[in-house]
Amino acid sequence: MLLPGAVGLVLLAVGCTDPSGNDPNVPDRLGAVSVDAAAPPGCTPALPATCPNTPSYAENIAPLVKRTCVPCHAPGGKASDRDFTTYHGLVRLETTALTQVNGCLMPPADAGPDAAMSLGDRTELLQWFVCGSPDN
Repeated sequence: MLLPGAVGLVLLAVGCTDPSGNDPNVPDRLGAVSVDAAAPPGCTPALPATCPNTPSYAENIAPLVKRTCVPCHAPGGKASDRDFTTYHGLVRLETTALTQVNGCLMPPADAGPDAAMSLGDRTELLQWFVCGSPDN
Protein backbone atom coordinates (compact mmCIF):
# COMPACT_ATOMS: atom_id res chain seq x y z
CA MET A 1 0.00 0.00 0.00
CA LEU A 2 1.36 3.44 -0.86
CA LEU A 3 0.72 6.46 1.30
CA PRO A 4 -0.46 9.15 -1.15
CA GLY A 5 1.29 12.46 -0.84
CA ALA A 6 3.45 11.34 2.04
CA VAL A 7 7.07 12.22 2.16
CA GLY A 8 8.92 9.55 4.06
CA LEU A 9 12.18 9.17 5.90
CA VAL A 10 14.93 6.64 5.81
CA LEU A 11 15.87 4.71 8.85
CA LEU A 12 17.85 1.56 8.90
CA ALA A 13 16.45 -1.94 9.11
CA VAL A 14 19.03 -3.82 11.18
CA GLY A 15 21.09 -2.13 13.85
CA CYS A 16 22.74 0.81 12.18
CA THR A 17 23.57 -0.83 8.88
CA ASP A 18 22.31 -0.06 5.39
CA PRO A 19 19.39 -2.13 4.14
CA SER A 20 19.88 -3.39 0.60
CA GLY A 21 18.99 -0.78 -1.98
CA ASN A 22 19.23 2.23 0.32
CA ASP A 23 21.61 4.91 -0.88
CA PRO A 24 22.02 7.43 1.96
CA ASN A 25 23.45 9.94 -0.48
CA VAL A 26 20.30 10.10 -2.58
CA PRO A 27 17.27 11.82 -1.02
CA ASP A 28 14.05 9.83 -0.97
CA ARG A 29 11.45 10.47 -3.67
CA LEU A 30 8.22 12.19 -2.70
CA GLY A 31 5.24 9.88 -2.43
CA ALA A 32 7.31 6.71 -2.74
CA VAL A 33 6.62 5.02 0.56
CA SER A 34 5.39 1.51 1.09
CA VAL A 35 3.89 1.18 4.54
CA ASP A 36 3.55 -2.59 4.30
CA ALA A 37 7.08 -3.37 5.51
CA ALA A 38 7.37 -6.74 7.22
CA ALA A 39 6.86 -5.81 10.86
CA PRO A 40 8.12 -7.94 13.72
CA PRO A 41 5.56 -9.76 15.88
CA GLY A 42 3.84 -7.47 18.35
CA CYS A 43 4.26 -4.35 16.23
CA THR A 44 1.15 -2.22 16.76
CA PRO A 45 0.11 -0.20 13.70
CA ALA A 46 0.65 3.51 14.37
CA LEU A 47 0.39 5.26 10.99
CA PRO A 48 -2.40 7.85 11.13
CA ALA A 49 -4.66 7.97 8.06
CA THR A 50 -5.16 11.74 8.27
CA CYS A 51 -3.61 14.86 9.75
CA PRO A 52 -6.01 16.19 12.40
CA ASN A 53 -3.20 18.11 14.17
CA THR A 54 0.47 18.60 13.42
CA PRO A 55 3.08 17.94 16.10
CA SER A 56 5.70 20.67 16.48
CA TYR A 57 9.11 19.79 15.09
CA ALA A 58 10.89 22.04 17.60
CA GLU A 59 8.90 21.00 20.68
CA ASN A 60 8.00 17.37 19.99
CA ILE A 61 9.84 15.78 17.07
CA ALA A 62 13.39 17.14 17.47
CA PRO A 63 13.67 15.98 21.12
CA LEU A 64 12.23 12.56 20.19
CA VAL A 65 14.66 12.16 17.28
CA LYS A 66 17.55 13.34 19.47
CA ARG A 67 16.78 10.65 22.05
CA THR A 68 15.88 7.75 19.74
CA CYS A 69 17.78 8.32 16.47
CA VAL A 70 20.75 10.63 16.95
CA PRO A 71 22.91 8.15 18.89
CA CYS A 72 23.40 6.29 15.57
CA HIS A 73 22.44 9.02 13.10
CA ALA A 74 25.01 11.70 13.96
CA PRO A 75 28.68 12.37 13.22
CA GLY A 76 30.62 9.56 14.87
CA GLY A 77 27.56 7.28 15.08
CA LYS A 78 27.18 3.92 13.38
CA ALA A 79 24.93 5.52 10.75
CA SER A 80 26.69 8.88 10.50
CA ASP A 81 26.13 9.01 6.74
CA ARG A 82 22.45 9.60 7.59
CA ASP A 83 22.77 12.55 9.98
CA PHE A 84 19.49 13.33 11.75
CA THR A 85 20.85 16.11 13.97
CA THR A 86 19.10 18.74 11.83
CA TYR A 87 15.64 19.15 10.34
CA HIS A 88 17.05 19.02 6.81
CA GLY A 89 19.01 15.85 7.51
CA LEU A 90 15.88 14.14 8.80
CA VAL A 91 13.48 15.15 6.02
CA ARG A 92 16.09 14.34 3.37
CA LEU A 93 15.54 10.66 4.14
CA GLU A 94 12.05 10.64 5.58
CA THR A 95 10.38 8.10 3.28
CA THR A 96 12.39 5.16 4.54
CA ALA A 97 12.25 6.42 8.13
CA LEU A 98 8.47 6.50 7.96
CA THR A 99 8.45 2.94 6.65
CA GLN A 100 11.00 1.73 9.19
CA VAL A 101 9.33 3.41 12.20
CA ASN A 102 5.87 2.28 11.10
CA GLY A 103 7.16 -1.29 10.76
CA CYS A 104 8.80 -1.22 14.22
CA LEU A 105 12.18 -1.76 12.57
CA MET A 106 13.59 1.53 13.84
CA PRO A 107 15.00 2.14 16.25
CA PRO A 108 16.50 -1.35 16.33
CA ALA A 109 16.39 -3.43 19.48
CA ASP A 110 20.18 -3.24 19.82
CA ALA A 111 20.13 0.58 19.95
CA GLY A 112 19.66 0.48 23.74
CA PRO A 113 16.84 1.27 26.17
CA ASP A 114 17.08 5.06 25.75
CA ALA A 115 16.35 4.69 22.03
CA ALA A 116 13.15 2.67 22.47
CA MET A 117 9.97 4.28 21.10
CA SER A 118 6.63 3.85 22.80
CA LEU A 119 3.48 3.52 20.69
CA GLY A 120 2.82 7.19 21.53
CA ASP A 121 6.29 8.20 20.31
CA ARG A 122 5.84 6.26 17.07
CA THR A 123 2.37 7.69 16.50
CA GLU A 124 3.57 11.25 17.09
CA LEU A 125 6.52 10.92 14.68
CA LEU A 126 4.36 9.23 12.04
CA GLN A 127 1.68 11.92 12.49
CA TRP A 128 4.31 14.57 11.78
CA PHE A 129 5.30 12.76 8.59
CA VAL A 130 1.67 12.38 7.46
CA CYS A 131 1.17 16.12 8.09
CA GLY A 132 3.96 16.98 5.66
CA SER A 133 6.95 17.12 8.05
CA PRO A 134 6.82 20.88 8.61
CA ASP A 135 9.71 22.83 10.16
CA ASN A 136 7.41 24.23 12.83
